Amino acid sequence: MKCSLFRSRLFAGACLAMTGLSVLPTFVFAQEADVIHFWTSGAEAKAVKAIADAYTQRGGKWIDSAVVGGPAARAAAINRIAGGNPPTAMQWTSVLALRDLASQDLIAYLDDDAAKGNWKAVLPPLLYDRISYDGHVIAAPLNIQASNMMFYSTKIFADLKIEPPKTWDAFFVVADKIKAAGLTALAIGIQRPQMHYLFQSVLLGTGGSDHYRKVWVDHDTDAAADASTVKAFEVLRGLTNYVDSGSPNRKWNDTSYLVQKNQAAMQIIGDWAKAEFVVAGMTPGKEFGCTLAPGNENHLITIVDLMAFPASDQKAAREKLVDTVMDPAVQVSFNSIKGSLPSRTDAKIANLDMCGALTENVVRQSPQNLVPGYSGVFSGDTEGAIGDLIVQYWNDPKITAQDAAKKLADILSKIDK
Repeated sequence: MKCSLFRSRLFAGACLAMTGLSVLPTFVFAQEADVIHFWTSGAEAKAVKAIADAYTQRGGKWIDSAVVGGPAARAAAINRIAGGNPPTAMQWTSVLALRDLASQDLIAYLDDDAAKGNWKAVLPPLLYDRISYDGHVIAAPLNIQASNMMFYSTKIFADLKIEPPKTWDAFFVVADKIKAAGLTALAIGIQRPQMHYLFQSVLLGTGGSDHYRKVWVDHDTDAAADASTVKAFEVLRGLTNYVDSGSPNRKWNDTSYLVQKNQAAMQIIGDWAKAEFVVAGMTPGKEFGCTLAPGNENHLITIVDLMAFPASDQKAAREKLVDTVMDPAVQVSFNSIKGSLPSRTDAKIANLDMCGALTENVVRQSPQNLVPGYSGVFSGDTEGAIGDLIVQYWNDPKITAQDAAKKLADILSKIDK
């Protein structure tokens, strides 16, 4: 058995436990679905309950194995697979890591389910590509999430008579007015995931979609070190002047709270944050607004929540759960709460609010408007290295934008082409 996945520090111990395993036994009853996931914020917990309730209504028993944070959840799943006690299913977003698991025969193929449900016809091409490996379908996609949304306080914008900025140059003009009023312009938590979302949005907004794809998708080292990437790092450095002192290591949902309470004007984060505003009793277009990050018009940087199924003899529970999560009605229920769009193009959320209508319109215009986020194009090690670079650059003004761009190019040069 290969152990390429376990070269990273996170999985080093698990590799030892896996040596010699060829069959993954299970000790759960057929209709029990033990699901590892990291939907743990208030709104996310409500959303995943919609799936759990639907599975229960179909005669199954949902065992909720929630873990805080994607990396911790993935580690928990890997450890259980390595220990011979795999969960029935696991929430996943890291595409390359999932394909690595599939290459080691650790993931169940969903080819029959996909053929029966005609997934290739009802999923956008980018999503179908993400769940495919070596001619097989290896996961069920639950949604289309946009990580480049900008949420803003309508009160602050109305009081200061300003409009949501559509370019990064306009952002700084608006941010200066907010700062002059004694308020925080940009709410951010200095953590790798949030900084990834912010930098992606800046990279797309300064260089355009073609440049973004060259750097983020094609791993073009020349593009990573060019003037457009340097400009993105310069914009990122400028943003450090508009955050509050409590930003280091603050969780994204706690960061959303600042905008909810009109203590900060804007937050750039995924569309899942909308659900936190709604749970707080707020209405899109009234107490808060949403648009795409500056310069990101007509493009969604997508993250897809995948449900993957470790190879095991839990076939009955797996098939029931696949049917559940790919049911258009269940996807509508889940994503209506979570704030994202269903992965299935034939699953329509009725009466979309301003945030949902914005992202749905982008998807409807063209499949080319969807570009992948970091979890769809980088391995865990590369993702971590770039995230560390972004955080280090943010925290250390001695690192120049040119140096940061060269370091990004160096990281990308180490990716196997």
